[in-house]
Amino acid sequence: MAMVGLFWVSEDAVHLGAPPGESAPGVRLATEGLDAVGPRSDTWKWADLGSVTVIGAPVRATPGRQLSMTLDVVLGAMGLGGPEGPVEMTVRVQAFDGAAELPVHSAAAGAYTPGEVELSHQVLDRFVAGTLSPSVLSAWGRAHGAGKTPRPAEREALLRQWAQS
Repeated sequence: MAMVGLFWVSEDAVHLGAPPGESAPGVRLATEGLDAVGPRSDTWKWADLGSVTVIGAPVRATPGRQLSMTLDVVLGAMGLGGPEGPVEMTVRVQAFDGAAELPVHSAAAGAYTPGEVELSHQVLDRFVAGTLSPSVLSAWGRAHGAGKTPRPAEREALLRQWAQS
């Protein structure tokens, strides 16, 4: 499994943010549409959606902010405070018959780059428009097996390719 922008990609599934756990909610993206998993289970077909956006994604900021986040992670690992768990984001689903807000957890260890967030939204726009399928991301996941998450520049290049292909 690998994180590419706001997407968690495995050989057989694509999620927005981290995949759902036993008690953690999630959003799975499939060729047919979007599935909410967790306390609120629901399904939307891509053709029924006007937009899908992710709100509250942690974004890398200034070097001082990055240092602060790194210190939080280190202190947390030492049991001296720091973050309590992954950052919660909100997936806003705008369907033609109403809107929904779905909680998901960030898959980023610290934060996403601003480019990753922007390009991820462009990829989501293509899913909604029907010009790209999450199966493209799954195919990439199968081709890379259980590989590790690419570095930020590689992630942005992949997202750019998916956003513009």
